[in-house]
Amino acid sequence: MVEIVISLTIIIVIAAAAVPMFKGWRDEQIARKPVIELVRLAKEARIRAMREKRPYQIAFHEHGFVASRYFSPYLQLAELNEFLERAETGEFRLNPNQDDDDSDLDAGAGEQKKSDLPLAPTAPKLDNNWEEHYELPTDTQYTLKFWNEVQETLMGGDIVKLWVFQPTGICVPLKLRLERQSATFDIEFNALTADITREIVDQR
Repeated sequence: MVEIVISLTIIIVIAAAAVPMFKGWRDEQIARKPVIELVRLAKEARIRAMREKRPYQIAFHEHGFVASRYFSPYLQLAELNEFLERAETGEFRLNPNQDDDDSDLDAGAGEQKKSDLPLAPTAPKLDNNWEEHYELPTDTQYTLKFWNEVQETLMGGDIVKLWVFQPTGICVPLKLRLERQSATFDIEFNALTADITREIVDQR
């Protein structure tokens, strides 16, 4: 009987210690959701850029980020909102890279090459309509710092920042600081793979 009581006591103590640890892990995973979504979209944009041989982008704004074709180096919030509205209604421009004067910002990288050779490789299927966006939780604010910038930019108001993925798969190195009520994440992304190379988590 004594041995049973001792065993039960040990089990209760271990369980009591494990519950806060599990809760802390679960809270961190919930807080990490925006980071997970950004990594997923960055991977998808990079793969599409390499496969289709044309640039893709992630546009950051105050309330989240949008992954799509790269269609303007001077993207404004009003244009981004219009793009999202068209995406929701299913109305897309045939070529988001194309200006009103029929010029193409990627210099024709999206055009399919023609060849009379019977064994010529088939050009990849182009998806002009791909777009995914993620809305940040309301308790979130974040800053961005690209490698060529002196200081971090707090994303707010009408600010829009672009993270462009070239057809080679290369992107600009990015540092992101994401603050939520339960945790703060300091993330650095690799220029070659868009993988996380450094991460610091401060859980409250």
